[in-house]
Formats: sequence, structure tokens, C-alpha cells
Amino acid sequence: MRTKFAAIIAAGLFATAANANTFEGSLSNESVKVDVSLSQQTYFLDVGGMYHTDDGSYGYVGAHIEDIETSKDYPLQIGLGVRFIAVDADAGGDDTGVAVGLGGFYRYTFPKANRFSLYGSLYYSPEVLSFENVENLWQGEVRGEYKTLKNARVFLRYGQTSVEFDNRNDAVDMNQGIGLGVVADF
Repeated sequence: MRTKFAAIIAAGLFATAANANTFEGSLSNESVKVDVSLSQQTYFLDVGGMYHTDDGSYGYVGAHIEDIETSKDYPLQIGLGVRFIAVDADAGGDDTGVAVGLGGFYRYTFPKANRFSLYGSLYYSPEVLSFENVENLWQGEVRGEYKTLKNARVFLRYGQTSVEFDNRNDAVDMNQGIGLGVVADF
């Protein structure tokens, strides 16, 4: 399963990177997270994944509609969408599965400090949209971003993916922690 999972994510990342509008990556001592997206004005497609030395890995393919308000000096960006998420939790036993997460993101840039923005995202997959061994899943992330260049931002993030499996009594938390990252727009 790991080899198939890694091959699918790698192929998706390379295919999307050829036409990427945005590359996003973050690191911590134990994890690496990457997202590549292709934007077409009011919608975008993204492919991404995370690998954690202890918690396992996940990958996703998503589609979103978005609205960007640029008429003022503080851009506001909101997106709603869906992500097809494959999980391999390294929790022992039947700890792999797939889920369809519904959710979105919100980015607010402060008017008086237009280089600083706050970003948050949340995706949830209830039992009816969770398959194989996954009972339900949610992913959340909050970060503070600073625009260092015209087309690049650095950020400090806190994120977590929580997965409930059919055969476990407790949820498995993946990539729960802080990371440092960069977003580059092309």
C-alpha cells in the first residue's frame, strides 16, 4: 500500500508542478508537508501530502472554488471545496483508508500591516464519506504569514489531522504540531 500511495502522490505532484501557480511547503523536526496548486481564476486544483517520521503519511487531491477580494488594500481570500484524502497512519493494524473531506480555507490580510495575514483551513469527512478502514477524519490548520517578497510568504503553522478507524477505540492524530514554511506564487 505504501508504494502505491507514494507513487500516486509523486505522480500527482509532478504533473501539477509542471503547471503550478502556487507551491507550498513546510517542515518540522519530524515532518514535511507539500502542496502544489493550479489556479484558474475562480477555481483551483491542488495536490499535496505529508510525511511524518512517527505518525505515517497522507496525500490528497482537491478542487476548490475561491473568491479573492482585491479592490481594497487588504486582500481577502476564501475558498470552499472537496479533498480526496488517502491515509496511512502507522498506528498498527488496519490503519489505512480513504475519505472525502469537505471544507475550505480563509485568509485575511491586515489593512494597516498588509504584509501580515492569518490563514485557517478545516476539512471534515463524516462516516458516510469515509471508506475502507476510516470511520471519519478531520484536518485543520492555522498559520500566521508574512509576505517577504512580491510572490512569496513565509509562515508559522499549527496543524492536525485526526482519523478515527473502524477497529480502534481512539482517534489517531497525525502531524499535530508546529512547522515553518513558505508559499511561492508563480
